[in-house]
Amino acid sequence: MKRLLKNRVKEETDDIKRRMLTGLPFERPLYALYEQLRTSGKHAWTVQTYRLLLLYANAGQKKALFHPALLQAFMALGQLRQARAVARQLLSKNPADPETRKLLRGLSARAENALPPYTPLAALSPYAAQEKGLSRSLRPPLAAKWKKAPEIFSDENLQKLGYFEKRKQLARAPRSCRAALEETFDELTASYLLGSYRAAAALAGAMLETLLALHIKKTLKIQKISVSGRAAQNIFDLNLHDLAACCAAYNLLTPHTLKLIGAARGQRNFIHPGKALLEQAGPTPAGVRVCLLAVLETADEVL
Repeated sequence: MKRLLKNRVKEETDDIKRRMLTGLPFERPLYALYEQLRTSGKHAWTVQTYRLLLLYANAGQKKALFHPALLQAFMALGQLRQARAVARQLLSKNPADPETRKLLRGLSARAENALPPYTPLAALSPYAAQEKGLSRSLRPPLAAKWKKAPEIFSDENLQKLGYFEKRKQLARAPRSCRAALEETFDELTASYLLGSYRAAAALAGAMLETLLALHIKKTLKIQKISVSGRAAQNIFDLNLHDLAACCAAYNLLTPHTLKLIGAARGQRNFIHPGKALLEQAGPTPAGVRVCLLAVLETADEVL
């Protein structure tokens, strides 16, 4: 079922792209596709469709790409900055649109609730409607590093990690995934500085998967690849182990970087409770630093 939907979305997206390039009306099929994806809960696909079509849209067509379903997709994915930008465009186009107004109320509530608004699961949780007030006497002490956040996130500490230079480098990534890479890198940097090592290891793994998939696609100019004799898969469906194996097989990265990626993958595995409990171990400061270095050096090679 998923494959059939994916093929249909690709066909419809290609048709919309053709209409855009030839100057034909494309809004009706685009909005129908948005609604289809929203109904299916494929919010990531909605965003991917938007970002793909954005590459082919002229100045006049870009405004027509906005739709309440796109706003809801950005909200569901937690990309609030993009959600606010879409909301501004929708309100300028149709200030009285009730769907946009409803989503905007949810966007405001997002800052106050731990769960995403307008999802059936959120309605089932008592935490979604929980009162936020808590008497001072009942508040547990904050983690020491949280209290020192302004000091921890100083320009000096960020400069030592190469944050500013890497942020400029990520701006060269393909537009379709640039925002996701930048957001993931920001979260990785914040987690590392705060000592949230499991979060940092997981985010480093996610970023490495994206960087390697983009590198394979760009260098080999393919969308699918076979790994270990298995049937060909979409590059973006492969895990970090398989992506690194592809890069090693085709000599797409230096042995040094591949070694760093292998070490980072080992650290990321400790986010699984079974492995952590069985081995009585977890991500260490030194190990997570390797994860960060793997991201920095991989980005140097592929961007």
